[in-house]
Amino acid sequence: MRARNRRIRHRLTPKAALFAAALGAFGLAGCAGDVPIPFLDIALPPAPAGPPPPYPSMVAPADDPDSKPPVLNEVEQKRIEDQLKKYATDRETDVKKRIQRDKN
Repeated sequence: MRARNRRIRHRLTPKAALFAAALGAFGLAGCAGDVPIPFLDIALPPAPAGPPPPYPSMVAPADDPDSKPPVLNEVEQKRIEDQLKKYATDRETDVKKRIQRDKN
């Protein structure tokens, strides 16, 4: 027996057509008003009195002389440079010791 190709026709029944038309009209009515949901009046509460609350700003702060970091004098700068050199040499000797240990 050979399978027959049957052509299936999809028909839109009057009840389905009426439903689709009502749904379309309801959807388009929502585009016409100022409210997000048609036929519902969603009123916002009144704004509180006074200045608006502060919001985070994405703008760089203005140059405030008090906000600049303090400048180091020569003695403090020399002390920090020596400390950084010591840290660098300690780290370098530690890395060399680890390399020698891993080779053995």
